[in-house]
Amino acid sequence: MLFVALFAPAAFAQSAAEVFEDPDGKYIINLPAGWLGVVNTDGLGRKDVNIVYKVRENGALKVRLAEGIASAEPMDYAAKDEQERIRFSPGYDKLSLEKFLLGGNKSGALLSYDYKNVAGQLFTGRVYYLRMDEKTIYVLQFTGRRNTLGTLRSHTDQIARSFKLK
Repeated sequence: MLFVALFAPAAFAQSAAEVFEDPDGKYIINLPAGWLGVVNTDGLGRKDVNIVYKVRENGALKVRLAEGIASAEPMDYAAKDEQERIRFSPGYDKLSLEKFLLGGNKSGALLSYDYKNVAGQLFTGRVYYLRMDEKTIYVLQFTGRRNTLGTLRSHTDQIARSFKLK
């Protein structure tokens, strides 16, 4: 009885993930506690998806479909994306580029880096490149304060592993 009482809160906390469905019906992800999906519509009717950890500065996620990839491997596409786009962030400092296991026989790539925002504050970025099929790679780009997002690696990994196409 004591065992159940001690471990029930931990089991409940793990199941407290919120399911977020893309408003355009492209994907579904599970958001751990503290993460929030907000959808805004602009004056032209375009939807803007913002997934944040409590507040945008602590952690934010943007999801995009990789363009012009042909049949590139996630690690190759990640290196190309870093060279063409990400390395131009102010104060860019690459931490790592590593293979990311999605489960089963699927894998992706993970690029981690630090940079400074426009106010000169230290931020971190974590970009997941997920191979969904032979022609499709989705990019999940997390950014946030280094002292907050830096401690949320288990959350960002969990979100990336839960990413599913509809």
